[in-house]
Amino acid sequence: MEKTEAKGKKNRQYFTRKNFIAFSLVALYSILLVFVAVCIDRSELGIVSAKNPLIGLADSLKMRPVATGIYGIVCVTLVAVYAVIFTVAFVFERRLAYVNGKPLWSKKMLAVYGVTLCICLVLSVGLGLLIQPKITGENVLDHLTFLGECLLIAAICYLGIGAVIAAVAMFIVNFRKVNKPFDFFGDKTLDEVMEEEPQPSLAESFDAPQETAPVSTDLGHGMLASGLDSAIGGAVSGGSGALEDRETVFPALSSVDKKYEGYPAEPLDSADVDLRTLCNGFRNYLAKHEKLYYDIETVRMFVCGLAAARIILLEGLSGTGKSSLPRYFAKYVSGRATFLAVQATWRDRTNLLGYFNEFSKTYAETDFLSALYEASYDEDRIHLFILDELNISRVEYYFADFLSVLEYPEEEWKLRIMQLPVGFLPPIKLDEGYVQIPPNSFFVGTANKDDSTFSIADKVYDRSIPIQFDNRNEFFEAEGNCEPITLGMGRLKALFAAAQSDVANQFTREDAARFSKVTDFIYEEFDVAFGNRVLNQIQSLVPVYIACGGTKEEVLDFILARKVLVRLEGRFEDYVKDGLKQVKALLANVYGAGVFTRSEKMLDTLIKKL
Repeated sequence: MEKTEAKGKKNRQYFTRKNFIAFSLVALYSILLVFVAVCIDRSELGIVSAKNPLIGLADSLKMRPVATGIYGIVCVTLVAVYAVIFTVAFVFERRLAYVNGKPLWSKKMLAVYGVTLCICLVLSVGLGLLIQPKITGENVLDHLTFLGECLLIAAICYLGIGAVIAAVAMFIVNFRKVNKPFDFFGDKTLDEVMEEEPQPSLAESFDAPQETAPVSTDLGHGMLASGLDSAIGGAVSGGSGALEDRETVFPALSSVDKKYEGYPAEPLDSADVDLRTLCNGFRNYLAKHEKLYYDIETVRMFVCGLAAARIILLEGLSGTGKSSLPRYFAKYVSGRATFLAVQATWRDRTNLLGYFNEFSKTYAETDFLSALYEASYDEDRIHLFILDELNISRVEYYFADFLSVLEYPEEEWKLRIMQLPVGFLPPIKLDEGYVQIPPNSFFVGTANKDDSTFSIADKVYDRSIPIQFDNRNEFFEAEGNCEPITLGMGRLKALFAAAQSDVANQFTREDAARFSKVTDFIYEEFDVAFGNRVLNQIQSLVPVYIACGGTKEEVLDFILARKVLVRLEGRFEDYVKDGLKQVKALLANVYGAGVFTRSEKMLDTLIKKL
C-alpha cells in the first residue's frame, strides 16, 4: 500500500494543472480544425451545407476553392491528432527535465523538442499524403492548400470563440459584483487585507512542507530598475514581506543586486594589445612596481593556461611567488582577485558556498559565494579565485562539485545552493536555488609539497594547468611599458580565438605523430598515458603559447613534464631507472638534446632518486 502511494506521488510530478490546461486548449483547437475541414470541403460529399458561414469566410478571404473529399479531411484529422500527440510529448519532456533538475531550454532539450516536432510533422502530413489514391504534384498541392486554409480559418474561429467566452465571463463576474467596489479584495482595502492576512515569515516558509516546484526568480531588469520594493510581486512600500525575508536570508547577495540594480555592468574599455605584449608588459610591471621577478616562460604559461582550462595549479616551494602571480595579474588587467586561505578542516563545498543555518533561518554566505555571484553581473571583468594552499585539505573533497560542473557546457555551469521554499523570492541571479559560474571566472590554486599537505589526485591534474615554481627568480631590469592596463574578458577571448585560428601555429598531425613517439613509449614502458582532455588542452595551448612569444617545443615539454612524467614520482621498481634513461635518449633522438629542458631535468631528478 505504501509503495503504491509513493508511486502515485512520484507520477503526479509529471501531471500538473498547467499541463492539463495545455492539453485542453490544443484538443479544442484540434476538434475545431476537423470541424472546419468538414465545413469548407468543396467536394461532393455533402456532409454540411455548401452555403455554411465558414465557406463564406473562406470566400471573403479570397481562398482558392479546393475539393479534396474524404482524403483531405483525413489529412487534416491526422494533423489534428498529431498536434495533440506533440503537446503531450512536449509537456512530458519539459516536465521530465524539470523534475530531474535539467535546464529546460538548454541546447540538448531544444534539440529534443525539435526532433519531436519534426517527427510529428512528418508523420501527420506524410501519412495524409500517402493515403491519396493518386500522388501527383497537383494533388499534393491541393491537399497542402486545403490544410493551410483549414489551419487559418480554425485559428480565426478559435480566437473569436475565446474572445466571446472571455467577454461573457467578464460580464458575469462584474454583474454579480455590480454594487461592490472595483478591486481585487472585495470591500476591503489593501491595508486591511495585509493586516488580516500577513505574509508568512521566512522561518515558517522553510519549515513548511514543500510539495511543489519553486517559483521562478527571473524578475526582469526593468522591474528592478524601478526599485526593488516594487519588483517583488505585491510587496508594499517600506520593505516588508518577501523583500525583508530575502535581505535577511541573503544580505550579501541582496546588496550585490542593489549595487548593480539588476543590470549587467558596462563592458570594459580594453586596451589594444596582443598576447606577446600582454605577457611582456605584465612581467615588466611585476619587476618595476612589485619587485617580483618571474621568468617569461612562467608568465606565458599562466596567460595561455587561461585559454585551455578553468583551473590553474601553481606548485612549488614556499616563497616563490605562487600566490602573488595571479593576485597581481588581476591588478594588472583591472580584474578582480578573491583570495581564500584553505583550511585543513575543509571537507565539503559548504566551506566555499556556505550553508543554510536552521537555527537563525539565514544563509551563511561566504566571501567566495558573494564574489562568484557578483562576477555574473560584472561579465566583462576577469575574476580570479585564488585558493591558497589548496592541498592542505583534500581538493577532491571540497572542490568536487566544481571539478565536475566545469566539464559541462558553459550554460550548465550551475551549482545548487539550497532548496528554496514555496513562494520565497531569492536574490535576482539565484535562479531556482542555483548559482551560476560565469565564464569570466578562473580558479587558481597554490600548492606546497611538504609533510602538512595531501597529494593532489590525478583527476585534479588532468582538469588543470599545473605550473611548477622550482627556480629562484633572477633580477632583471624592466624595459618598455610597465603600467597596468584594462583588459576585459571579451577582448581576452578574442585574442585566444585569433591565436587558435592561426593555422601556422596549430598542433598538426605531424606534431602529434612526433610527440606520440615519446608518449607511446612511456605508456608501453610504464603504463602511464593521458586522455582526450589533455590532448584538447595541447591543441588549445600550443597556438596561444606561440602567440605569447614562445615555441611549440616549450609547450610540449611543459605537458610532458607536468602531465606525464610527474606520475612517475614514487615509482621504485627495478626497471624504472633503465626506462627513464631510455626516455631521455628518445627525447634527444626525436627533438634533440637540450630542447625539452623541463622534462630532461625531471628525468635526471627521478634517476638520482633511484
